[in-house]
Amino acid sequence: MNEDHDSPWKEALEVFFRPFLQLLFPDIDGLIDWRQPPVFLDKELQKITRAAEDGRRYVDKLARVKLLDGAQHWLLIHTEVQGEPERDFAERMYRYYSGIRERYRQPVISLAVLTDSDPAFRPERFSSHLAGSGVTFSFRTCKLLDLRGDMDSLRHSDNPFALLVAAQLTAKLVRDGRQRADNLIGFYRLALRQRLDRQSIGRLVIFLEWMVALPAEAGDYYDEHITQLQEEAIMPYVSSFERKAQARGFEQGVTQGIEQGLGAPCRNT
Repeated sequence: MNEDHDSPWKEALEVFFRPFLQLLFPDIDGLIDWRQPPVFLDKELQKITRAAEDGRRYVDKLARVKLLDGAQHWLLIHTEVQGEPERDFAERMYRYYSGIRERYRQPVISLAVLTDSDPAFRPERFSSHLAGSGVTFSFRTCKLLDLRGDMDSLRHSDNPFALLVAAQLTAKLVRDGRQRADNLIGFYRLALRQRLDRQSIGRLVIFLEWMVALPAEAGDYYDEHITQLQEEAIMPYVSSFERKAQARGFEQGVTQGIEQGLGAPCRNT
């Protein structure tokens, strides 16, 4: 089964940026003046980090926000989502931080969300010293694996990003296709109960389905149950999204679905 659990994070971080901080980094959320909407600097970040990527594709996000303390400077929050253990991850975080700092000359907070399933992978700092000269760089991390004992709380939280974290944990820890489908059906029901507008619920459902990444053999089972929910008039189910995703390519279809707020399944085959 070809799985891509981490790609949805790039879009989900932008759509649900404040819920993300409220859930995983609440102290940072409390510093920000949310009356000023965040500005996302994806193109700028791509230029800064190009040298550090070495041809590999990473999930990262750079947001510029304003603080509540009345200061007239912007705080740059660099968020990096890491789906697999990587030996040089801390050094890459340092290179990103240095590039952003040099480019904007503003304070930078570097955040790492570790979505892998290796309990021993816990990078927090990069240090390099020689003959009394060097640097030590620290960054904030959240290991999602540490939240697996809180799955019930995540499922029933009023924070929509909590459902996405639960879906990510399901994708990483649950291998059985039928069990994944049952979890996703539960996520679907819970998403509809979120205090969100219809478009945001549609986006949330797309991210949930993309993260869980049902195997093809579980697709009919999932569709049958979602159709039943539709017949119960819980929420109309837009199956055209899946057809668009298949016809135009997975990521292109997801992007269009997000823009239109559709809610339908995405599955890897």
